Amino acid sequence: MLIVVLAVVVIAAGGWAGWAFLMPKYQGRDDPYTVLSRSEALLTSGDQEIGRLNRFVSKQAELHSPASSWARWTSNDVGANIQLDVKYKLHTATPHTSGLDAAGAWLDDRIAHAEDHFVKVTKVPDVGDEAVEIGVPSGYEVSVRAGSATIAVDYSVHGTEGTKEAEQVRKTARRMAALAVEHIKKANSRAA
Repeated sequence: MLIVVLAVVVIAAGGWAGWAFLMPKYQGRDDPYTVLSRSEALLTSGDQEIGRLNRFVSKQAELHSPASSWARWTSNDVGANIQLDVKYKLHTATPHTSGLDAAGAWLDDRIAHAEDHFVKVTKVPDVGDEAVEIGVPSGYEVSVRAGSATIAVDYSVHGTEGTKEAEQVRKTARRMAALAVEHIKKANSRAA
């Protein structure tokens, strides 16, 4: 009888240990970049391009939660309408989908929607795991997948099209997306 009880205990302990080891992998909890940084860091990073943009946009609003972060900057000049929105979202794993898969599906949906509406999709190199620039009704969006996190930088420029400022906003939006990935990686490595 004692041998049977001991065998049951060993099997139960082994099963629990195996489940504890395998379940996070099954749920995708080992996905990289699982900690979100605050988007306010993006315009205070000292980056030269971001610093130049600071001359003609100011932060208007922001909202942060454990799973997402959002901030908006708009133009200082009354004659121009410049707007940038930065949004991070952490896609958490479920018993059926890993966070990485959910982030990939988010980007695939973005691209498919753009292609359905015959909008130009431009790949953005060296940002996160995959990044594209997509035309949206308000202007453009840089959409990024970085592990189980996604980043969208919406930007629009009206009243200053074709100017150096407009080109600076475009470059800065791409740079903000790259910086967001860097901040998430750093936050994740500090939490590990």
